[in-house]
Amino acid sequence: MAMAYQVGPIQRHQVDLAFRLIEVVDYPINLAHWRNICERGFNRRYVSSRLGDVITVENALGYIQGVSVAHPGNDPNYGHILDVPVFIVATAADTAGVSNALLGHLKTMARADNCGYLIVASIGPHAWPDKGSSHPKGIVIPVPA
Repeated sequence: MAMAYQVGPIQRHQVDLAFRLIEVVDYPINLAHWRNICERGFNRRYVSSRLGDVITVENALGYIQGVSVAHPGNDPNYGHILDVPVFIVATAADTAGVSNALLGHLKTMARADNCGYLIVASIGPHAWPDKGSSHPKGIVIPVPA
């Protein structure tokens, strides 16, 4: 069932709602830390993907159905990449639609920053993603120019 989704940088009213998805997959991060991560994005003076972005997918009813964290990085094998250490989709009705909406936005971010690949982390909630990890591990997705 395809639906229209609003996809983009997290908004203030979405912070606590998006945390519920982070909580469900058991990342070792608390609400206060999550709020701080999101607050950094709100306090930026200029739009930049260099510092990392929290992206949400919201359905027409206002439910957050997807969330990701992404930041540019460098990989010894793939060069300049968009590192996506968090990619969560939570829907029973339209997994493909939410995933495609989130991936589409991430690919647009990657193209804008001249990244050749997205590296979407494999599920591993035991390690909350640190910005600047030396070797991103996960699914490698080419980003066509």
